[in-house]
Amino acid sequence: MMDRPVCLIENMPDGRIQVNASAIADLSQIRQPVVVVAIVGLYRTGKSYLMNKLAGSQKGFDLGATVQAQTKGIWMRCLPHPTKEGHTLVLLDTEGLGDVEKGDKKNDTWIFCLSVLLSSALVYNSKAVIDEDAIEKLHYVGEMAELIKVKSKDNEDDEAEYSGHFPIFIWAVRDVTLKLEFNGRPITEDEYLENALKPKDIDSQGSSETVERHNQYRDCIRMYFKSRKCFMFDLPTGDKDVLQNMDDVSEEKLSPTFMAQTKKFCDYIYNQADVKYVDNTHTVTGETLATLATTYTNAISSSNIACMEDVVANISVAQNTAAVKEATQHYGDKMEEKVKFPTETLDQIIQISEECEKEALKIFMKKSFKDNDHQFYKQYGAIIEQKKSEFFKRNDLESRTHCEKLLKSLSKELEDLVEQGAYVHLGGYQKFKEEMERIEKKYNNEPRKGTKAEEVLQDFKKSKEMLRVTIMKNDEALSEQQKKIEEEKVNKEKLEQQRRMEESRRKEEDRKLEHQRRIMEEHLREALEKEEEERHRLHEQLQSLMHHKARESDKYKSQGYEEPAGMYQEQIKDLRQRQEEVNSPNWRPLVVTGLAAAASFFFPPSALVAGAALLGVTQLLHR
Repeated sequence: MMDRPVCLIENMPDGRIQVNASAIADLSQIRQPVVVVAIVGLYRTGKSYLMNKLAGSQKGFDLGATVQAQTKGIWMRCLPHPTKEGHTLVLLDTEGLGDVEKGDKKNDTWIFCLSVLLSSALVYNSKAVIDEDAIEKLHYVGEMAELIKVKSKDNEDDEAEYSGHFPIFIWAVRDVTLKLEFNGRPITEDEYLENALKPKDIDSQGSSETVERHNQYRDCIRMYFKSRKCFMFDLPTGDKDVLQNMDDVSEEKLSPTFMAQTKKFCDYIYNQADVKYVDNTHTVTGETLATLATTYTNAISSSNIACMEDVVANISVAQNTAAVKEATQHYGDKMEEKVKFPTETLDQIIQISEECEKEALKIFMKKSFKDNDHQFYKQYGAIIEQKKSEFFKRNDLESRTHCEKLLKSLSKELEDLVEQGAYVHLGGYQKFKEEMERIEKKYNNEPRKGTKAEEVLQDFKKSKEMLRVTIMKNDEALSEQQKKIEEEKVNKEKLEQQRRMEESRRKEEDRKLEHQRRIMEEHLREALEKEEEERHRLHEQLQSLMHHKARESDKYKSQGYEEPAGMYQEQIKDLRQRQEEVNSPNWRPLVVTGLAAAASFFFPPSALVAGAALLGVTQLLHR
C-alpha cells in the first residue's frame, strides 16, 4: 500500500494525457477488490483536504496555499479499506477544473470523464452554494455523452444506460454560509440538492434556449448517476493563516462543526461507496483498474471517444489471458511443491493432482471474465491436461529409473555368479531359482519404488528368461520330465502375471477416468456457481437501477413533467424484461452444454457424461 500519493495520469506539455507506467505497475500488484473514490471540481476548492481525510492522514495530497493549482493530472493513493476487510481503498485526486493557466479546455473534460469511468464514487466539490452558476460549471456532465459510449454501435438509448455503469454522485459544498430552508421550512442537505436539480418549465421566465440549457445539465445528473448525495461544510475556520496551512495545523484549531461534517462525509464514503465493477458483474481489482486506466486514457487521448463495450472486450482478453497463465502456473508450482517423486501409488499422485487442479480451477473461474465462447477455458484445460500428463509421465519415469537401479544393485551378485559359471553344474538351476527369489523378495520389501515397480520387476524377469532356460537345460540333476513340468509351471506363472498386469492397467485407466469424471464435475459445479453469482449480482444491479429510475419518474411526475416521467417508465419496462431473462432457469442448460462442448477438447466423452451424472445435470446435456 502507498504511504504517499503517486501520479496515475499525467498531463503532458503537448496537451496529451498518458498513464504513469510506475503507478500502473504498483496498482497492478493489488489483487484485492477496490473501492475507487475520485474527487473533481474547480481548482482551489479544497478537494485534496477531503482526500487526505479519507486516507486518515493530515498530509499526502498536496493542498497548496496560493491561487495556483497544485494537483496536475490525476493522483492516486491506495490503502487498506477502513471498514471493508480484504478490500483496497483507491483515492483519486484530480487536477482542478477551470485552471486559468491551462489553455486547452478539453483537458478538463478528459480529466472529468476519466474520473467518472474509473470510480465507484464520484465527489464533485464546489463552494458556497448550488445555484445556476454552480451547475453551469458542471457542464462536463453534459459533455460526457460525446466522449463516452456504452456500446460500440450507435445506440439512441446510450444515455439511459449510463446509470448502470457510472459511480454514485456526491456533491460536496464547501464554505457554506446559507441557512438550509426552503419556503420557510428547514430542509436536509439532500433536499437542497434535489431542489436545485428541479427542471424548469419551458413556459417559465427566460428564453427557451436558457431553460433547455438549465434542464440539460440537471437531466444528465439525474439520469447518469443512480444515487445522489449532498454534504455541506461550514468554513473550517475564520483565521486566514490557519486556512492557508490546513495540512500543518491541528484539528483543535478547526471548527468542531466542520470536523463533525468531515467525519460524517468520510463515514458515508466508507460505508456507501461500493466496490468498482466492470459490466455490472465483474469485481475490479487493482490489477483490473490498472488495465481500465490505461485503456480509457489511451482511448480518450487518441480518439477522444471511450467506448465501454470495447474497453470491456479488451479487459476480457487481458483478464482471461492472465487467468489462464496464473491458474496453470499455480497448478505447476503446487505439483512441484507437493509431489515427492516417485509416488508410491498412482492414487497418490491422482489425489495431489486433483487438489491442485481444484485450486487452479477456482483461480481461473474467479479471474476469468466474459469468456463467452470458452476460448480461454479451452486454453486453460488443454494446458492443465498437458502439464498433468507430463507430471504423470515424470512420476512413471522416476519410478522406472529408481526400480531399474535398485534391481541392478540387488542382482549384482547374481550377475557375478553367472559370469563365473557358478550355475553351469549339477543342481545349478535350483540355486539360480533361489537367487532370483531372493532378489524378488528383497526388491518387494524395498519402500517407495513407485508406480512402475511391478512392471520393472517383470521386465527384469523377462530379461533373465533365456538365461533361466539355458541353465535348466544344462542341469543334469533334472530329468526330462522334471524340466517339462518346470517349464509348464513357469509358463503358467507368466500367463498369470500377464493377466494381473493387464488387470492392473485396466484398473489404472479406470482410476484415471474416475479422476477425470470428478474433475469434470468440479468444472461444471464451478461454472454453475460462477454464473449463479454473476446473475445474482446483475439482478441486484438491475433492481437498483429500476429503483433509481422509478424514483426519478415519481419526482418528475410529482412536479408535473409527464414526458420525462414516461421515459423513465419505458426504461423500467425494459429493465424488468431483462431481469426476467436473468432470472429464467433456462440459463443452466446453456452453461452446461457450452462448458461440456468446450471441455470435449481435452476431456474424453465418458468423463463429460459421467461428470455431469455425478452432479445430477446429465439431463441438461440433452436439452
